[in-house]
Amino acid sequence: MRPIVIIVVLFLCVIAFPVTYAKEVLTIEISGIEGDALSNVQTRLDIEQASYEGELSLADIKNFYHDAPEHIKKALEPYGYFKPEIDATLTEDHSLWHARFNIKTGPAVHISTILISVTGPGKNNPEIEAFIKKFPLAAHQRLIIDHYEKAKEAFFEVVNNQGYLKAKLDKKEILINTQNHTAQIILEMNTGTQYYFGSIHYSQSPYASSFLKRFNTIQEGQPFSSLKLLQYQQELSGSRYFKNVSVTPEFDQTSQHIPTKVDITLPKSQQYNIGAGYGTFTGPRLTLGMDMRRISDAGQHFTAQMKLSSVLSGLSAKYYIPGANPLTDQYTIGLNIQRFLPKNGESLSEAISAAYVKQKGLWRHTLSLNALNDLYKQDDEKLRNSHLLYPSYNISRISADNIINPRFGSSFNFTIQSGSANVLSTTSFFQAELKGKYIMSPTTNSRVILRSDLGYTVVNDLNQLPLTLNFFAGGLNSIRGFPYDSIGPGRYLRVGSVELQHKIVGDLSGAAFSDVGNASDHFNDGLNRGDGFGLIYTSVIGPIKLYVGRAESKKGKPMSVEFSIGPEF
Repeated sequence: MRPIVIIVVLFLCVIAFPVTYAKEVLTIEISGIEGDALSNVQTRLDIEQASYEGELSLADIKNFYHDAPEHIKKALEPYGYFKPEIDATLTEDHSLWHARFNIKTGPAVHISTILISVTGPGKNNPEIEAFIKKFPLAAHQRLIIDHYEKAKEAFFEVVNNQGYLKAKLDKKEILINTQNHTAQIILEMNTGTQYYFGSIHYSQSPYASSFLKRFNTIQEGQPFSSLKLLQYQQELSGSRYFKNVSVTPEFDQTSQHIPTKVDITLPKSQQYNIGAGYGTFTGPRLTLGMDMRRISDAGQHFTAQMKLSSVLSGLSAKYYIPGANPLTDQYTIGLNIQRFLPKNGESLSEAISAAYVKQKGLWRHTLSLNALNDLYKQDDEKLRNSHLLYPSYNISRISADNIINPRFGSSFNFTIQSGSANVLSTTSFFQAELKGKYIMSPTTNSRVILRSDLGYTVVNDLNQLPLTLNFFAGGLNSIRGFPYDSIGPGRYLRVGSVELQHKIVGDLSGAAFSDVGNASDHFNDGLNRGDGFGLIYTSVIGPIKLYVGRAESKKGKPMSVEFSIGPEF
């Protein structure tokens, strides 16, 4: 090798060596604090360290170490610590630097007094006064700046939702006494002018204006509230009468009354559905449905459905009449003709019902009067004919984070109904049924589903009660492993179920379940038990479930396969 080449190589090595050796690394260790205060200090120091571009030099590390105590103090102030003691050390081991900060927070600052005053037209507003009496902060609480900011936001929200859209805080102070570790909070709210809802006008639609006005949960002359406006839009959007809804306030600087424009688009006036499937115990199934969504310009609508299978077939129709508030009230007239062929009987029934339905929040109340005629028999007995006229009351509630595929949710359904032989009925009876379902997700990849169904009937002769009003058990939503409605009929119904689901891969989960229950004439009769496993695929239309069940309490412990598609609630 030529001498000049050797010299160049050696020169480059000499240059490269100190560059590699000069690389500095800094680690940070914090002790003495924990929780949110520790997280905030770590975040503050991480941001400061990241502000040095490229690799750290020795000068960068010393500058960071010099400034760190001040950054720590600033990071602790939002948590009420204004006089911390910081013991800092910086050590070096072959270009690996260790910065250690042991922190003693000292006494926390606590709120001594809160002075809140209101000026302007809203000075004596009862809603604002009520909020101030229950202000989120109170004397003797530790001063946490995040809580203080949230309390101010809540204050503004209450004031704004009383129509004071231009409210402002003329004074917002925290006076801190570092000697006795106390803080005084002073807030002076100037509400400014109050604004009100003006007229509400809808875009053109086939519905009559008198019908649309019945949707108005906000009234002209009420204090303007963005929260009420948002709730109003959500209620309209969730209604079956509209497809899309856009609610827009039309602000006018010259008026205190703010008109509201409601743009609506409607679903198709008619919808037809057809479905086909196969059930393990019902065999082939066919469903035909029709929905006439606008029978009149007053929102009346009509639905009809026909179901065909080897166990349960029927034709049902229902006419809907909106009530005073179409979002929460409606009347229905229903007709149902049904052929029911359980394993141990048969029934042909016709029913007519008139009902009033009221929605209150998540609770749905239904009061109905029903007329039922049933031609039926059990086992090899002769055909019987019963007719009943009976009122019924149902209350139900569904709460879930996602109705179709929930991770958390619950349902409740309670029904009581009664008839008298003295009022157009073949026999007297009283019946109650309570159903419940609870879903929880203890981990990200698992779900637990608990289900129960309890029923009780009071009747002198169960044979006089139409088969359609008897209790049965067995099948997919009852005791798996047993044929659909093969257990019963009976006066008493007891069903309990637990199912554990765990994700296998993607949207596919495995399941294991255990069901117990009975439908019998005596409450203390033994329970039937079914258990098994399954696969569940989470789809946009709801879980697709395939179960293999075994009737543990049945002779021979026969196996069965059950399949379903649809929302969990």
